[in-house]
Amino acid sequence: MHSTVGPVEVITSVQRRRRWSVEDKQRIVAESARPDRTVLQVARTHGIAPNQLFGWRRQFLAAATAVDAEATAFVPVQISSGAGRSMPSTGLSTGIEIRLPSGVAIGVGNDVDVEVLRRVLSVLGAG
Repeated sequence: MHSTVGPVEVITSVQRRRRWSVEDKQRIVAESARPDRTVLQVARTHGIAPNQLFGWRRQFLAAATAVDAEATAFVPVQISSGAGRSMPSTGLSTGIEIRLPSGVAIGVGNDVDVEVLRRVLSVLGAG
């Protein structure tokens, strides 16, 4: 009996897995949460698969929503007189703008769901 073998693929290089720090993952996840970016765009920019980015998002969301007594903390607040002006980064005319130490600015309207905001801030490392 004679059998034929189909095409064979020869792999000539070895690709190593990249190791991402928690800070890098948080930065990339935060970038994917921006309204002007999609997960696919961010994943391509950083050379990762979209499924990997979705996995990181799930990981940080799970950590943020875990019940933890230490998760509640106070942060310094700076109040500026800007009544009636729109927030520069968001264009919102009512609400607040939260600027994180990382430089990320989040505009929040008066109708924000407080629990959702807490989770977002936790994922971004601000809560």
